[in-house]
Amino acid sequence: MKKITIALALVSLFGVSLLPNIGTPQHAGGAPTVSKGQWREDLQYLARELPKRHKNLFHTVSREQFERTVAELDTAIPSLEDHQIVVRMLQITAMIGDAHTYVHLPQTFKLYPVSLYWFGSDLRVVRAAPENKQALGAKVVKVGGMNISDVQTRLLKVLSQSENEWFVLNNSPGYMARPEVLQTLGIVPNVSRAEFIFEDDQGKQCTLDLTPVVPDASFNSLWLKAATSEPLSRQKQNEPFWFSYLPESQTVYVNFKGYDSLSENARKLFQFVDSNSTKRLVIDMRQNGGGDFTKGRSSLLPAIKQRPAINQKGHLFVIIGRRTFSAAMTNAIDFRKETSAILVGEPAGERPNSYQENDEMKLPNSGLVVSYSTKYYKFLDEDAPAVMPDKRIDPNWLDFKAGRDPVMDWILSPSRT
Repeated sequence: MKKITIALALVSLFGVSLLPNIGTPQHAGGAPTVSKGQWREDLQYLARELPKRHKNLFHTVSREQFERTVAELDTAIPSLEDHQIVVRMLQITAMIGDAHTYVHLPQTFKLYPVSLYWFGSDLRVVRAAPENKQALGAKVVKVGGMNISDVQTRLLKVLSQSENEWFVLNNSPGYMARPEVLQTLGIVPNVSRAEFIFEDDQGKQCTLDLTPVVPDASFNSLWLKAATSEPLSRQKQNEPFWFSYLPESQTVYVNFKGYDSLSENARKLFQFVDSNSTKRLVIDMRQNGGGDFTKGRSSLLPAIKQRPAINQKGHLFVIIGRRTFSAAMTNAIDFRKETSAILVGEPAGERPNSYQENDEMKLPNSGLVVSYSTKYYKFLDEDAPAVMPDKRIDPNWLDFKAGRDPVMDWILSPSRT
């Protein structure tokens, strides 16, 4: 069985990660290519096909609620702009309640040039374009005149309704950077600019008008960072799997973001472990959004079990967090059940027992891609809201700003042992 990666972290702690690009309902010049009648056809296609294709579309929302919301959008389409129709469709899929069922945003949707991240109840700017450097490190207080707590409440309408709070923490900052989403939800008046109010650690506020742009390959390459330095865990962002040796503690640190070539990567990892004095193995899955969980089961678990010096309490650690999703969440559970790993970090951003294993369909006129779940998995006996770490350590602003990683600090601390 395979879990397909879902790129839900739109604007993340480490930069911009977009949902898959799709066919767009507009030309580059902005002239509509989809008529209102065609949008209504697409909506009816969505309403007709989702119940047939999804494993159990009405596990959270009732059929009556679903059909009523579809009918309301059908009536409203003649008065809506294209981007509003897309976001309203996203709201419908969010009602379904599982994170593998959603509308992919078109590549024409823009982004405000800031990267946001929740530290507790504070939403901070962790990266920004040079023209917005005043906002670096500041808390977002208001967007479009609306308090940030109220903005977050409205954004829940486009986020899966029955996933957990860490899923929301991970994904709401991305939607908050989408002018088309904010305008449709009534948070900002238009998509051309937005007023953001920021507050620094001394309580001083500043107001910036942010102008969104269409992201491209170099979109955030010149952005400034709020952190004074980057800890090991935030390095080599474009590499899906890499490892480093920490000689003082005889620790092998593994940054496991993706499943491509995992068998070969795992072979190299354990060849290194066997060739060097290794007292501790740390597998960091905080940035792993999923893939094929069977690869983790076949490449990593057997190799660890074959090494009893590593596979014991205090020598094997798996780090999880809000971005640990889909196959990564499954493999985190595997590590807990089948090895002596200690799980450290935040709870994972998905319910362990839920509808997953997505497939996709394309709406016939607009080309919008819609993902939907095809299987139900029950990975835990109890119906827990999340995979909970054995040692919980949440991200905090002061450590982030100073370039520290409190999770690795705890793992490597002599006092822990």
